[in-house]
Amino acid sequence: MPNRIIKESLCSSEKIASLSDFEFRLWVGLITQVDDAGRGDARPAIIKGRVFPFRERLSIKDIDAALQALAAKGCVSLYTVDGKPYFLFPGWVKHQRVRDCKPKYPEPPENLNLPQSAASCGELPQSAALIQSESNPNPESNPKKYCAEPLAADAPPVISLPLNDGTFYDVSENDRAKWSQLYPNVDVLQQLRNMAGWCDANPTKRKTRGGIKRFITAWLAREQDKGGKAPQNKPFVYDYGNTEGSL
Repeated sequence: MPNRIIKESLCSSEKIASLSDFEFRLWVGLITQVDDAGRGDARPAIIKGRVFPFRERLSIKDIDAALQALAAKGCVSLYTVDGKPYFLFPGWVKHQRVRDCKPKYPEPPENLNLPQSAASCGELPQSAALIQSESNPNPESNPKKYCAEPLAADAPPVISLPLNDGTFYDVSENDRAKWSQLYPNVDVLQQLRNMAGWCDANPTKRKTRGGIKRFITAWLAREQDKGGKAPQNKPFVYDYGNTEGSL
């Protein structure tokens, strides 16, 4: 496995800040063990041997509980193939760069409802990486395919909406600005907060990753038709203590 580099941008991630100390150590350890597509062996005994080989008092139950907590918080996704458990980092191709993408572990089943980029290797967009591989220090000069780690980008999302599979959809500032232009009479950020509250209060009605944008735009279109008014002359700024952002 190539080495991974963790950049300081994770310090502004609300999701990572919500982890316990042990969950955070496990999360970092799993990053070092995944293959080029962001997948790994989810058997607690295997994880203990690879990530915590000298912690004799650490139990398999401790690792399993922490792994389940990471999944519940959207930091990893768990799946099973042929009766064997695996994990992956959702959205891996957004940020991680490796020289050659050679997956070691099987792809998740289609019903896991992950975007294609999270389940397999793909072309990496030219954006800053939160965690990038040492195997290719100059990726722009290499036209091959890359894989990516899905943590926070250098600019945190303005808000994260919970999905029906337990993961989150991160709304970027670019999306917020685009929707503000499309729906000028809507306070887009406040409506995104309203959507997050609705999803939290209605867990059985949460949307799929493939359907979340349709849900967002339909909601904003209804608010636009109501004739509301968006705040004027208040530029959006990031509050790095709160990844939902502020006005």
